Amino acid sequence: MRNVAGLLLAASLSVLPLTACTTTGEAESASPAASLTSAGPTGIRQTDDAGAPLPFENTFPDRWSNNNDGTPYEPCTQVSAVALQTIDIDPSTVEDVAASNHQTARGCTWKFHGDRLSSMSHFVGNLLRPEAGLDGYKELNRAGSTWFADTEIKGRRVLSASMGPGECSMIVQSGDAVVVTTIVRYDADRPPVETVCSSVEHFLDQTIDSIP
Repeated sequence: MRNVAGLLLAASLSVLPLTACTTTGEAESASPAASLTSAGPTGIRQTDDAGAPLPFENTFPDRWSNNNDGTPYEPCTQVSAVALQTIDIDPSTVEDVAASNHQTARGCTWKFHGDRLSSMSHFVGNLLRPEAGLDGYKELNRAGSTWFADTEIKGRRVLSASMGPGECSMIVQSGDAVVVTTIVRYDADRPPVETVCSSVEHFLDQTIDSIP
């Protein structure tokens, strides 16, 4: 089943409590110039702001909106193959993290090599109160998650949380948005949360330099 996203955990609709942290409103489509140069046969934009093609066919005209425009970072095109290989992700399994038009989450989800049940999602979404930063984000989303001590990766503050066995999310601020990375393991014997968080951290260590 395709993973969908709110703002903290993009594993499934049942584990996405954080719409309180997102902005809502009318869709704000890509600029006419961007649409003109990057639209596919359906007229829907298929590239990021730099013109790099998305690794899937985008079917949502409002994939980019005022719910996720707080950062120029594009999770689907700015993640390197090396970062994916670091945690044994299969790049060929990439899918849009969104399951409907005008979602807050903008990003991608991937499966692991040899494990099509477990997944990693990497996406952005705007902060409801950008002036409050990560502190405000954490405060608004305390319910339903176990929050761990903040960590630091390459000088950047990183929030860390889990909603249950085999699952871990880490959150980095980027402009007026957050970048959320979530791994969910559905192995018969689910690894400890600490092990899952370690995988997320390894991925972010390879990726965070690309996040403005």
